[in-house]
Amino acid sequence: MQDNAALDPENRALYAEILRAPAGYDLDAAVATTYTLDFETALVVPATLAFHAAENRQETLDTPLALLEGLERLSARIAIFCEAGRIKAVPKGDNWHLTALLEDTVTEVAAPRGGAFHPKLWLLRFAPIGGHGQSRLRLALLSRNLTTDASWDLSLSLDGRIADTRHEQNAPLVDLIAALPGLAVGRPAPDHVAKMVASLVDDLACAEWEHPEHVRKIGFAVNGLTDRVWRPQVGRRLGVISPFVTDGALRTLCQAVAPENACLLSRAEELALLEPETLSLFGNLFVLDEMAETEDGEESEQSSPGPVPARGLHAKAFITERYSSTEITMGSGNATSPALLSGENVEVFATLSGYSKHLGTVEDQMSPERLGRFLRTYVPYTPDDTEKEDAAEKRLEQFRRLLASTSLTLRCEECENSQILLHLSAETEVAIPEGIGLRLWPIVAGADHGTNITSLNEQERPLARLPLRDVTRWIGVRLSDKESGLEQDFTLGASLVDLPEARTSEILRALIENRDAFLRYIRLLLGDVSEAAKALFAAGQGGDLSGVFGTGQESPILEDMVRALSGDGRQLRDIERLVSRLRDPDTDRCEVIPEEFLQLWETFRAVMPEDNRHD
Repeated sequence: MQDNAALDPENRALYAEILRAPAGYDLDAAVATTYTLDFETALVVPATLAFHAAENRQETLDTPLALLEGLERLSARIAIFCEAGRIKAVPKGDNWHLTALLEDTVTEVAAPRGGAFHPKLWLLRFAPIGGHGQSRLRLALLSRNLTTDASWDLSLSLDGRIADTRHEQNAPLVDLIAALPGLAVGRPAPDHVAKMVASLVDDLACAEWEHPEHVRKIGFAVNGLTDRVWRPQVGRRLGVISPFVTDGALRTLCQAVAPENACLLSRAEELALLEPETLSLFGNLFVLDEMAETEDGEESEQSSPGPVPARGLHAKAFITERYSSTEITMGSGNATSPALLSGENVEVFATLSGYSKHLGTVEDQMSPERLGRFLRTYVPYTPDDTEKEDAAEKRLEQFRRLLASTSLTLRCEECENSQILLHLSAETEVAIPEGIGLRLWPIVAGADHGTNITSLNEQERPLARLPLRDVTRWIGVRLSDKESGLEQDFTLGASLVDLPEARTSEILRALIENRDAFLRYIRLLLGDVSEAAKALFAAGQGGDLSGVFGTGQESPILEDMVRALSGDGRQLRDIERLVSRLRDPDTDRCEVIPEEFLQLWETFRAVMPEDNRHD
C-alpha cells in the first residue's frame, strides 16, 4: 500500500487555516457559497480573518469588540451566498444586534432549476501588504456548510497565481461565481458585492493552481446552472462516500462495476431506505462507527432546517480507478438524483487525477489502517414508519420555499424615546396554507416578541417596536404544522427602508459601554493586530489588562498614534470613524471617551492630511 492515501483521516486541516492569508498578504476580497448558514459562523469569520488570535470559536463569540472590529474591517470585502430560507434561527444570547453589520454581506439565492443551492466553496484574493507584487488566489472546495457542525468532512484547498491568459480548466467555476448575483431572491445583491464578484471572476478565469503532491490533473465541474449534467466517470473500481443517497444515482454510478469492486459509505438511515437491488450492487457497505460520530450541521435536500440528530458523516467523495490511475472527486454533491441525474441542485466538484500507486486505490482509502478504522459494516434493519412526519415536513418545506422566494419589506418609523416601529409588507400576496401556522419576529427581539400572521401582502402591518440598535433586516420565522405539531424555525432577510443613519452608532454605543472598553478598542485599532487581539480576547475572558490597557496606558497609545501618523493614515481614519460615531450628535460629547483622549485626538486631527479626515 502506498504511504499517503489522499483520504487519510490524519491529513487534517482547520477551517481557520484555509482562510488564513499567506505571509506578507492581506485579504482583499472573498466570496463564499453555502447551503445553510448560521449567524455565529458569519460573525466569527471576519474576526478570524482579521486577527487569527482566538484559541477557539466560542472565545471569539464571547468577545464582542473582536466581532465588531472584524466586521468593521472586513465585512465589505466578504460576500456570502446561501440558499434562501436556510439561515438558521438565532439562539438566545447577546450581541445579535451585530447581525445588522452582515446585512450587505449575506445574499440569499435560489437554484435556477428548482433544486437546492448546495455548493460549498471559498474563493479568496490576497493582496500584498504595501501594494508591491501580484495578488494571490485561494480556492477551497468543501463538503461542509458555514455552520457550527463538527462532522467528518472533506476539503480541498488550492493556492494559485493570476496568469496573463485564461485557463479553460476554470470555466465551470467562472460560470458559477459569475452567476451568483443573478440568483438572488427577495432582495438584489448589493452593488459593491456585484462589482467584487465581477473582479474575482476576471482573476479566476486566469488562475493557475498549485497542484497537491502526486496530482497530475485537476478538473472542475458545476451542476444546476444549465441542462447539462456532470457526474463522475465510470471505472473498473468505485468507492462512494455520501451521507445522502438515492437508488437512481447509485445505479447509474455502478454501471459496469462488479459488486466486489464497489463500496459505499453512507448513513445507516439512508441505506435502510434503499432497494435491496441497489444494495446488492456494492460488495462492501459501511457506516461511520457510532463512537466516531459527531454533530452534523446540514439537512438533507428534502428535510427541514432546524435541529437534526447527531450524525457524524458529512463528507462527499467519489473514488474511481481507471487503468493505472485513480480519480478522486470531492465537493458538495451527494450521490442523489437532484445532484447527479436531474441536475436540479447547484453543486460544485473538483476531480483530482493521478497514478494509483501515488494517490491510492479504493482499497487503500478504505483500509483498516486509514479510514476503515472509523467504519463498521452496515447491518440492514427496518426503519421506523415516518410517513406522517415526512408528509408534515413536505408541507412545511413547500411553504418555506414559497415564503423564501417572496420579497419582504421592513419600513422603519421613528417614534418617541428613540424607538423604531417596524412595518412589514410583502411584494405579492402570500397564501398561507390551511393547517400551517406562521409566526414572525425581528431576530434581535426573539420569538417571544413575535406576531402570529394570518395574512401577508402589500398592505403594511406593524411587526414590532424596538430600540434603534436592535433593528436589522433579519426576520425570525416559525412554521408549524397544526396536524402533527412539527415546527421549523429559520431566518429570512427583508429589504429595510427608511432606516435612520444613526443605527451603527447606536450599536457601537451599546458595545463600547465604558471608558475601559473604549481604550481597549483604541488599542486594538492602533496596536500590533495579533498582540492587541490576544489581549482583547483575554479581557473578554476576565483576564488581567495591566500593562496593556490598564493604568499608565496613555504613553503606549500616544506612541502608537505617532507611529500611525507617519504611516498611511488608515489607523487614524479608523479612530476618527469611531469617535465621530460615539459622540452624541447634540452635545458632541461622549461619556465613554476620556476627556484627555479627546484633547489628544484633536491635536492629531489638526495635523492629519486633509484626505484622511471625515468632515
